[in-house]
Amino acid sequence: MPDLNETAGRAAHHGSMPTLPPDPHRLPPPGDWFASDAARHLLDRPKHCPMCAASLERGLVSEWWSGSDRVFLTWCPACRWTGNVVLFDRAVIEEPEH
Repeated sequence: MPDLNETAGRAAHHGSMPTLPPDPHRLPPPGDWFASDAARHLLDRPKHCPMCAASLERGLVSEWWSGSDRVFLTWCPACRWTGNVVLFDRAVIEEPEH
C-alpha cells in the first residue's frame, strides 16, 4: 500500500517552498489595485472586542462589503464572541416620544 503522506506531500509542493515574509500584515506595493483597500483595512478594522474589550490581535477580523457599507466579521478569542461590526459615516436614530 502506498504511503499517503508521501504522496500528498509530493502533490501539494512542486519544489522548495519560498521563505514567508516576517510581517503577517505585509501590504501590497502602493501602486497595486488593492493597496489602498488593504491599508484602509489595517487602519479601520476593530482592534478590541465589542463584547469584552479584549484585544483582537489574535482573533479574526475579516472585511466584506454590502453596498457601500464596510462590514467586519469579528471573532474574539477571549470571550468567543462572534459578530459583525459595521462602519458608517452617519447614523439616524429615531427615539419615540416619552
